[in-house]
Amino acid sequence: MRKKITFIIISMLVLNNFACKNEKKNKALVLGLETTLKTDSIAVFNYGKREIKSSEQLDESIFRNLEIDTTKVFGIWTQDPTAPFADFYITAKSFHILDFDSESDIPYLLDKNQISFFYKGNRHTGIITSTENDSLKIKWTDIDFETKYVRFEN
Repeated sequence: MRKKITFIIISMLVLNNFACKNEKKNKALVLGLETTLKTDSIAVFNYGKREIKSSEQLDESIFRNLEIDTTKVFGIWTQDPTAPFADFYITAKSFHILDFDSESDIPYLLDKNQISFFYKGNRHTGIITSTENDSLKIKWTDIDFETKYVRFEN
């Protein structure tokens, strides 16, 4: 029971980090493309022929200019290999955060080595720095350190 409570608290802290934003910025950085905000809450990004607003959910996952092996990215991932539950899983179709009120099958954008998805009203972006040895390292743009995930084994 204590492990479950610890896991829930850690998960909530991680999600809280994702939810926090720096509101003083007048520019948005998504997938390495810088653009000036058009309003306080909506930034528009043009990816080829498709325009994506940071305030809207993608209809389907998009892969562009891949610099990583997606077969090493797809899977079930956790920060703590002893935890009873995984943190998230990634498939070719979607990104899914495993929590009690999670949206299911979140489409995401994978451009080069950067992953971006829309979750609970916010766009989250990270740079995938490593996919070696059954581990996945992501430097999320809203936190100052690299997060290491390992494959979840039930």
